[in-house]
Amino acid sequence: MVTDRTRSRRSGDGDRSDDRPDRGQVMLIGAVALAFIVLGVVVVFNGVLYTETLSSGETSQSASSAEATELEVRQGIGCLVAEYEGNQTGNDELLTGGEVNTTLVDNSLTDDIENYSSLYQNATAHSQPTAVHVEPESDFEINETDGVISIENVTVTVSADSDDHRYDRTIDVRSEGCPS
Repeated sequence: MVTDRTRSRRSGDGDRSDDRPDRGQVMLIGAVALAFIVLGVVVVFNGVLYTETLSSGETSQSASSAEATELEVRQGIGCLVAEYEGNQTGNDELLTGGEVNTTLVDNSLTDDIENYSSLYQNATAHSQPTAVHVEPESDFEINETDGVISIENVTVTVSADSDDHRYDRTIDVRSEGCPS
């Protein structure tokens, strides 16, 4: 006679009944659930650490903001200097008696730098919490030959004020700094 051995093992006194899952399966499901919980905690903890790292990185952002401000000012003032360099015999605002007057060039460039400072401060006030002021440092070296102007030694002081830092930096500006 042929008997079913698996059936005989399951039925009997003290054996497991068919409606109760194996203990090994319960332990496996519990271990997988615990692994998912641990993985979730690790992901959340890693996110918190990453957020704290980003929030404490403000000092490096301030340094790059200062460098960006200096570059923008250097390029902006460089373009102003480039506007005054070259042949100015057709610019009536800079002529006195048909000749280019270097004093008028100096005064006009100084006024334009001060106007640039106001415009730059207004433009950046909406995008960064830093007040920037640009001030011409001294008289510029302006040379005129047959109506052609060359300008050297343009020095400006860039002052930046914010809640957490302040700096004053004196920079030399050349017309070659204009990115045109």
